[in-house]
Amino acid sequence: MSRLARDVEIVGQLLSANLIAILIDSFAFIVVFIYILVSNWLLAIMIALTWPFIIYILQFSQKRLQKIYQSVNDQADLISNHLQYTISNIKIIKSFGNEQYEIDRFSEFSRNYREENLKATRFWSIFVPIINTLNELGNLLTLVFGAWGVMVSHLTIGELAALLTYVTLLNKPINRFNGLVNIIQSSGVSAKRIFQILDTKAEVKEKENAINLTSIQGNLKFEGMEFAYHNNQSVIRNFNLDIQPGMSVALVGSSGSGKSTIAKIAARFYDPQKGRVLLDGHDLQDITLSSLRFGEADATRTHIGIVPQETLLLYGTVRENIAYGKLDATDLEIEAAAKAANAHDFIMGFPDGYQSIIGEQGVKLSGGQRQRIAIARVLLKNPQIVILDEATSALDSESEQLIQESIKQLFKGRTSLVIAHRLSTIADVDLIVVLEKGEIVETGTHTELIAQGGRYAYLYELQFVKSGN
Repeated sequence: MSRLARDVEIVGQLLSANLIAILIDSFAFIVVFIYILVSNWLLAIMIALTWPFIIYILQFSQKRLQKIYQSVNDQADLISNHLQYTISNIKIIKSFGNEQYEIDRFSEFSRNYREENLKATRFWSIFVPIINTLNELGNLLTLVFGAWGVMVSHLTIGELAALLTYVTLLNKPINRFNGLVNIIQSSGVSAKRIFQILDTKAEVKEKENAINLTSIQGNLKFEGMEFAYHNNQSVIRNFNLDIQPGMSVALVGSSGSGKSTIAKIAARFYDPQKGRVLLDGHDLQDITLSSLRFGEADATRTHIGIVPQETLLLYGTVRENIAYGKLDATDLEIEAAAKAANAHDFIMGFPDGYQSIIGEQGVKLSGGQRQRIAIARVLLKNPQIVILDEATSALDSESEQLIQESIKQLFKGRTSLVIAHRLSTIADVDLIVVLEKGEIVETGTHTELIAQGGRYAYLYELQFVKSGN
């Protein structure tokens, strides 16, 4: 956000306010120097003798200033990050009474930012006088050379005055450019940071000849899939699973076993390093991302819908958040989706009903209400495949019961992949897959796995029997 706002503004100021001046000064400098060279080539060469020193100083200062301004921008990023962090987590900060601690941290970041800016100012204030002095040598050389020329009758006083005027005109563009070098260096660093963003390659790339899926049955198949994050430590190993159309499958296991990663790969937020994922026999990497995650614009059913563990809602009304699943949805469609998700009643309890503002990230709603809004959003999208990522992990029993009823509506006639910590939500699914360290250790229905007395039975006993539920 800092690069797309602050850095773009810095570069924009250089281009909009100073670029034309730089171009005009450059043109004026060339014209005046050519005139002096034609009028008195010896004087022009004497003036140009100072330029290598100026260029050397500018190059030396450029390297130093780049490092300083890079540090300035890094400190600005820290301030921006800290502000975003404190504002979004203000309740946690207040609950621990750490307001002063965060204020002190912000003060420290601000002091560091100020010191880096002062460092750039101090550095440049040393070199500006040096460059100006070298630049003014041209006037001195012209005066000395011209006075000698007048004394030996090579120049008239009028010609000397004209040469001094032209040398002054020659120095003005250099002096103005000297004053802009500080801005140019800052803009150069900002431009570099902007292009780092623009040049970032997407982790998931769409093939040039990727196909558009107009409709799907909902067969999702994983073949020999392996996946690792950036540290090259495998998270998923030799994963094989065939989910038939209309089938509901649950992935369970301890934290870090790879459940959520599999869900993200199914939606192609990541690509596996080995193996492949097939949708109705088509490799996901051969399908356009738009048709995979959405479908055809005029279709009555989309392809994949996701209900994440952390429900992300937008600032706006309840209606706008539900309609995000289908932007052209009618009020009747939105209300039907809300009813199916057990959300209509609490929505109508708000003063403005579906037009009620829910606040940033849905802060005016409870956890269960936010989750039901998310389910209504997916129901409105009407996907053929549903991915449910631990949707009830942080809910109370009453909210969980309502969510389970909503999930049953969500599963009807759809292929479903469920990630669950609470095993009560998956007792009725068609197949349960137990993962450990990225590998399948057990598969079967709830009844079959309990009878086997393996890892699933242990997790079930840990959750329900020992807890007295």
